Amino acid sequence: MKDEKFIEIKCLSAEEQEALAAEIKKKIKAKLQQGLLTEREVEEIQHLQLEPLPDIQDVQSVYEDFMYQDEKY
Repeated sequence: MKDEKFIEIKCLSAEEQEALAAEIKKKIKAKLQQGLLTEREVEEIQHLQLEPLPDIQDVQSVYEDFMYQDEKY
């Protein structure tokens, strides 16, 4: 794996981000040693682009009508 900054979480401090990145790298290295991942798979994962999560206001709520109805029992 490349030694570049690959994760940015704005709510974490720089030290916390570094610790998280180190833990991720450690787990990937362990999976490589166990044969669960190949170098090619790791490279493919490195090139993936994460999609942002949808904003909660952009998601239509399908449960809203059920949550606020009076029970008819």
